[in-house]
Amino acid sequence: MNTQAVIPDPRIVFLLGIPFHDVTMLETLDYMDRLIARRKPAYLATANLDFAAQTSRDVELQRILFDAELVLCDGTPLVWASRWLGAPLRERVAGSDLMPFLFAHAAKMGHRLYFLGSSEEVLEIATRKCLEQYPGLNICGTFAPPYAKLLELDEEEIARRIREARPDILLVAMGCPKQEKWIYKNYRKLGVPVSIGIGASLDFIAGKFRRAPVWMRVCGLEWVFRLMQEPRRLFNRYLFDLLFFVRTLRKERALLMAKAGKAAVPAEGKVIENESWQNVVCYVWSGRIDADAVLNKAVAAINPDRNRPNVLLDCSKVTFIDSMGLGLFIKSFRNCKAGGGTFVVLKPSEIVGKMLVLMQLDRLIPTAKNDEEAGLLLKITAPATTEFTEFSIATRTVTVPLSGDLTAATVAACERFVFSAWNNSQQALFLSVDLTRVSFIDSSGLGLLIKFAKLVRQRPGAELTILNPSANVRNVIHLAHLGGVLGLKPSSS
Repeated sequence: MNTQAVIPDPRIVFLLGIPFHDVTMLETLDYMDRLIARRKPAYLATANLDFAAQTSRDVELQRILFDAELVLCDGTPLVWASRWLGAPLRERVAGSDLMPFLFAHAAKMGHRLYFLGSSEEVLEIATRKCLEQYPGLNICGTFAPPYAKLLELDEEEIARRIREARPDILLVAMGCPKQEKWIYKNYRKLGVPVSIGIGASLDFIAGKFRRAPVWMRVCGLEWVFRLMQEPRRLFNRYLFDLLFFVRTLRKERALLMAKAGKAAVPAEGKVIENESWQNVVCYVWSGRIDADAVLNKAVAAINPDRNRPNVLLDCSKVTFIDSMGLGLFIKSFRNCKAGGGTFVVLKPSEIVGKMLVLMQLDRLIPTAKNDEEAGLLLKITAPATTEFTEFSIATRTVTVPLSGDLTAATVAACERFVFSAWNNSQQALFLSVDLTRVSFIDSSGLGLLIKFAKLVRQRPGAELTILNPSANVRNVIHLAHLGGVLGLKPSSS
């Protein structure tokens, strides 16, 4: 296999809190071929309006979409919105529409597929129908694990089955956001080049649910058809989605129109060395960071220096930014993370600051008002680390400070450190995990905190305390309803 496959770099249009990649159906299939040739684990996501609404309340889901290889636009209203905002997406690539193209293409290319999720009945019917309709399609395995909450799934058994089957493409049908969180938590250890959450696609194939007629899909009315089939389950969700869509779109449009009449100023990027920060390069953007600037290559995403992976982006001179300009923030953020560094927006101008807040980018892209704040943010947004352990004889407390992002990529090292610190302090009755400098956790990080709780309970009378969690950490814990289990304490003032 060609491990050096060239991966395309499509434009990103940031819309309603989601970084959509501007790709067509055929470009998506070509992208997947290249990922399979590369053989490095990756995942794709298909996001619709309900995704956007959930993302507004779920910081973990937003981060998952930030890190995805591709985020496909699964919603005609979202395509319309992108055009209205002046940064048009060329095509809707819905997950259910992608499946027949993918099956035909996989049969032609010899790609191996694995179906995970749904029910045994649905998997059996969907597999039979796919093999009948697409001769030569290689479905190398299926598995419908018993229903369980995300953190209660038997991940080792699921991973064992998938690794033994050696698929090229893993299709996960667990529903949003469970399937996206499961993929994000596990894709690195599965060894599958392409993982995709496909929602109800297998149910449609098996005939459990009917898809809307083509004319309703084209007119953006597929949600009406779904609502007619499941009114009790979907009414409140769709009402929230609609209110979110209208409210957020109007606010974004108002910001874009406020500066629409200003003449364009060519954007520039300058590299400024700063000896006071280790391995840091400061770039400067100025003028209009909009679709014209992106398409004309007047400004581009930042690729950090390999030897200096940490990046500060000075936006004090940016006079305007639109959805495609925001896409450059996401690309720069991803590039820095991939290079083992961090990305901080420095001194954002008024328009940049308002856009970051409206799109809730400020939850995941750190923003500094001055150089001092930037220095601190560069440290706490780095990959998770353990700094030191304190043991107080008087209070019989082990205090362990963690720092950085606590995700699937970093939990193993943190687990070893904390378990060692606790087991080496046999007199301790209290384990305090200090998250003051942890900027983000995902479900793997949440699972690690639960492991800490179980570890402490093995010692009679011992207690776990989670200290000073950030808003992002609280969001993940709150959505999982685990504050009580983790002994969550209020943040220190």
